[in-house]
Amino acid sequence: MRCNAEERILNAGYEDVVCLANYSYDDALIGISEDNRAIYDYNKMIEWLMKEESFTEMEAIEWIDYNTIRALPYMGDSRPIIMYPIE
Repeated sequence: MRCNAEERILNAGYEDVVCLANYSYDDALIGISEDNRAIYDYNKMIEWLMKEESFTEMEAIEWIDYNTIRALPYMGDSRPIIMYPIE
């Protein structure tokens, strides 16, 4: 079963875009880069884990930093981009 983010990407006409799989972070997907990489908003990833998985803010930050960010280099050149908004 595809996550909502994958469906949104396919419906927008993009193919072969790699999404984050551990958690779908559906609401954190904010776009696709020029080289067809999914772009996720870091703060929205935190919010998604807090809302959908009942993580505390600190648990969400630790999970993303340890389990998601550290895994990106292993996903190859098509790995998603994590955007850190400037506040």
